[in-house]
Formats: sequence, structure tokens, C-alpha cells
Amino acid sequence: MTLLAVLTMARVAYGVQFQSVGAVGPAMVADIGLAYASLGTLVGAYSTLGLVLSLPAGWLLARLGDRRVVLAGLSLMVAGGLLLAAAPNFGAALAGRLVSGTGAMLLIVALPTMVAGRFTGTALPVAMGTLLAGYPLGIGLGFIALPLVGSWRVAMAATAALALAALIAAAAVLARPSGGAVGPRRGFRLPAREMAAAIAAGLVWGCPNAGFAVLLGFAPVFFVGQGMSPADAAALVSLVAFATVPTGPFGGWLLGRLPRPLLGIAGGIAFTSIALALLAQGIAPLVLLVAAGVALGTIAGPVVALPAAVLAPEHRAVGMGLFWLFFFIPMTLLPPVAGLARDLTDDAAAPLSAAAAFTALALVALAAYAGARRPTISAAPPMNGGRPGRTPPPSAAR
Repeated sequence: MTLLAVLTMARVAYGVQFQSVGAVGPAMVADIGLAYASLGTLVGAYSTLGLVLSLPAGWLLARLGDRRVVLAGLSLMVAGGLLLAAAPNFGAALAGRLVSGTGAMLLIVALPTMVAGRFTGTALPVAMGTLLAGYPLGIGLGFIALPLVGSWRVAMAATAALALAALIAAAAVLARPSGGAVGPRRGFRLPAREMAAAIAAGLVWGCPNAGFAVLLGFAPVFFVGQGMSPADAAALVSLVAFATVPTGPFGGWLLGRLPRPLLGIAGGIAFTSIALALLAQGIAPLVLLVAAGVALGTIAGPVVALPAAVLAPEHRAVGMGLFWLFFFIPMTLLPPVAGLARDLTDDAAAPLSAAAAFTALALVALAAYAGARRPTISAAPPMNGGRPGRTPPPSAAR
């Protein structure tokens, strides 16, 4: 549990740093003369890095092991946060953002891989849900706390300090034996069936998250058009992020005990898509936003646990890199489609309808995953240090 707490802390640090530019963006614009397009570039740098670095991060994890990769990732987040805090212009700010984003991409691949290697059975989706809840918690805390510090430079330095605290904690915990490494450091080529399943699983998670990103970006404008003030619209939309936090561990526990958890994942995806479609019609926004957040949070752990059921231990690091690559593809490509729908239709609801459609695409990917999966040897040695053996695949992916 100590290890899981430290890994979750690292995810919180990532969430705070990821959204820090959005939280204090107006102050940055005023202080160093950024154009809003430049501010958007700083915000979107992480997704671009995800496309470039997901597979190399998996390769490094397989070659170097989890401790080195996690510590390197957190160190880069510290350095990038400090560079951004001291940036005199856009170029320096982008450099800081790219450095911290590179560290974050290492963590995005390494942390779920570590959890998949140390938890099995019904414990895996619960642990994965707990880990993933750290990211939206960090986003929410950052939006609340960072604007209160009075200076955007101090706010950026605070994100570096939080990453430093996570680095110190990780160095202490990962220095001790923790039941074995992630897996044998080999296997840079994936069998076709494992590759197909990892790709499908990445799309299962990437498509709903693309819809989620569209919701966060376009729903405030939609609600302002419905007569809300900008502040009220922003506060309303923030509920969808906060609603995902407590449901992560609970969703992992619940779906892990279903006879057919894949059907539970499908139900959560369908529910989220329907909620977004109804939201585009202006129906019960408060209820639907919370419901969508709860549904998405509930399936988070089980979905990210899907690759563990199909990847052999020696393939897991590279396979998880592939998973995250295909997570970032829809995250990068689909939001501009939603913006194009808004431009073509001149309808503020069009992006929300697009978000519902993006989420529904995950059902197709889930069907592809179900066809490609197969049982594998368990990833993790027992936590008591005993010999690994054959165990059933994680229940979230049965």
C-alpha cells in the first residue's frame, strides 16, 4: 500500500503540473506577452509528446527497469517546472514545458506498468483505479490552489516542489525490495495478438478521454450561450473532473467482481456517451455532468488494467507503451474534429455531440479487444517474495 500511495502521489504531481498553464495562463499572457495561440501550444505540448514518446518510454522501461524510469521522470518534471518558473519568453517557457512533459510521459507509461506488475486478480483494477484517480485530483487541486499563490512563477515553482516531494518519496520506497521488478527486461517485439489487444485497449481508453477533453474545452462556451456567467459555467464543468476522483477505486472494486467485467466497461462507456448526447440538448446539465464523471471514473481502472490480461510479463513494458501511444492518437486528433464541427455548423452544441460520438467509438475498440485477448501467465511474483506461478488473468479483463 505504501508503494501505491507513492505512485498515486506522483500522478497527483503530474495532474497539478499538466494543468498549471491553464490555471495561471492569463497571468502568463500579461507578464511575458504570450499570444493565446502560444498559450494553447503550451497546454497541448503534453499530448504531442505522448505521440512521440510513448513507445520509447516503454522501451526504456523494459531496458532500465521501473525505478530508474520513475526517478528520471520525476526529475525531469522538477527541472521543467523550474525552467518554466524562470522563463522570460515563450521559447523558454516551451522548453520548460517540453522537459516536464517528457518526464510526465515516462510516468504515464511506467506507473500503470508497475501497478500491473504488482497486483493481480480483483486487486488489480482497484489499485489501477486508485492510481488513475491521482490525475484528476491533481487537476482539481491545481485549479483551486495555484491561482491563489499570487504569482504564476511561484505557482510553477510549486509544481516543481510537489514533483520533488514525489521524487524523494519514490526514491525511498523504490530503493527497498517490493516483490520483484516489473518483469524480465526483454521482449521488445510483441506477438501479433498481444499487439492487437494492446492497440485496441489504448483506443478503448483514448476515445472516451478525447470526448472528455472536448467536454472540458467546449462545454463552458455552450453553457455561456445558455445564459450562464463564465464563472458559473467553469464551476459547473469542473464537477465532471471531481466526480471521477472517488469513483476510481470503487469502480475497480465493483467491476472486478462482476461475472463479465467487459460488459460493465461497455455499460460505462455507453452511459457516458448517452449522457454527453443528452447534455448537448441542454437537459439537466448538473446531473448529467456528474453522472458522466462517475461513469468514466468507474471504468478507468478496469480499462487501463486490460493490457495486463493479454501481455506476457516480458512484453508488458513495451506493450504498455503501445497502449499509451494509441491512447494519445485519438486524444490528439479528435478534439480538432470537434472544433471543426463547431465551425461548420455554428452550433455550440456540436462539439458536445461530437464528444458523445467519440466516446461511443470505444465500444468498437472494446469489441476488437475482446476478440484479441487471451489468458497469459501472471505478471507478478507474490508480494511475500515467493515464486511466481500461473494465475488467472486479472478479472477486469475476463
